Amino acid sequence: MQDITIQSFHHAEMGEILDPNEKLLWSGTPGYGRRFLEAVGDERKIHIAALVGVVVMWSTVFFIDAEARFGRNEAIWIYSAATLMFLVGSMFLASERQYVLYNLVYFVTDSRAIICRRGRNWRLGVRLYVVSCPHSTTYPYSLISSHPYPSLQIGTLLSVNLVQPFGLGLSHPGHSFLRDRTTSMVTFDYIPNAQALLEIIQSNSIEK
Repeated sequence: MQDITIQSFHHAEMGEILDPNEKLLWSGTPGYGRRFLEAVGDERKIHIAALVGVVVMWSTVFFIDAEARFGRNEAIWIYSAATLMFLVGSMFLASERQYVLYNLVYFVTDSRAIICRRGRNWRLGVRLYVVSCPHSTTYPYSLISSHPYPSLQIGTLLSVNLVQPFGLGLSHPGHSFLRDRTTSMVTFDYIPNAQALLEIIQSNSIEK
């Protein structure tokens, strides 16, 4: 069973995060999604659904009687407002996803997998949240199919609320709505060499 720990730092150097005899084997960041236009996962589906909805909505303009009580001019104003709302919503999702993924850094050592997440706490102070997942021979590590690179599940938290930077913790709009329904998955998101990284973790796993 994993004994995941979460620490919060004002500022931290690598020497404070790693134990004295701990060996760093790999470090990286999400391989996709750190740019504003790099939509991923469920976020991409939401954008596509919004686009289809806008196209269908505007296609009805030509069927509205210009002389009706709710005429074509009124429809154009309402459709324009709805389109703007869809656009603002899509931009908001993209900015949330970019913010979370841009502030994530991943490490793998000979004893644990580490996620460092920079964000603001409820007092708006910048903090570095360090989530440590010890390697274990009993934990069911798995690769999660995601575009364009797979994600690697390295741990499970009992509650998504255990990691609480202001706004979002480790989750972002690209993750499935059902992802944190009962427990919270801890993942390295969108890793190009995810399979090789999984093998490194498993080869260094020991019974905890």
